[in-house]
Amino acid sequence: MNKETRYFQWIIGDRKDQICIFDHIETDDGNVYIVFTDKSRINESLVAQLNQTDLTGKYMAEIDHPNNKWTHNEEWVGRQEEKWEWRDETNPTEKVCVQPFVEGKKVVKLIPPNKTPPRSSSFGVISNSQMPIYQDPLPPPPPSKSQVDKTDPVYILMSKSKKQDIEISMNISISLPPKNLYDIAKESFDEGEKKFVEYIIQEITVEEIKESLRTAITEMYETPIIVNSTI
Repeated sequence: MNKETRYFQWIIGDRKDQICIFDHIETDDGNVYIVFTDKSRINESLVAQLNQTDLTGKYMAEIDHPNNKWTHNEEWVGRQEEKWEWRDETNPTEKVCVQPFVEGKKVVKLIPPNKTPPRSSSFGVISNSQMPIYQDPLPPPPPSKSQVDKTDPVYILMSKSKKQDIEISMNISISLPPKNLYDIAKESFDEGEKKFVEYIIQEITVEEIKESLRTAITEMYETPIIVNSTI
């Protein structure tokens, strides 16, 4: 399958108006970078998404095609040309400056391209992305069969006892993607943050949860009960 060509335009800086072609996404020290075919790259936080018109703090913007890009309109604000008039209109022999030249300030206004129908993906979900955020959630794994030996004396002892509802604290260690990818999913997709968390949960095996429960339950039973007495 051919990869969709995506274009990014420099808005400010020495490369202003230059257009780069997307190559892949990469992470470096917790930051997410967009890498282009010319081997240059930029932090994704400095890039405006397709159809975004607020370029505050942005250096680049995605466009749908080089023929539909951001343009610039330059104008002078407060500029006044020098003006001279005859000192004596009845005897026009000498002119005086009645309005000195005022340079004013040159203002550059950015004009956005025509709106483009939104894509189904954003920076972090092209082919080289680390997380397939756009995929449908996978079905939960089937429950594992019980391997309890119901003839074991310990099981019989437990099964005949009266149960109590007790809260226990459990810690579990899991590997998490960087927060930048979570922000991309949240800002770019409907319920992106829910899907992001769901994919993390689906990577956790039942055995990992059971192992954490084993540790928590054992610690609860092994912790001595302290009885306060009043003399």
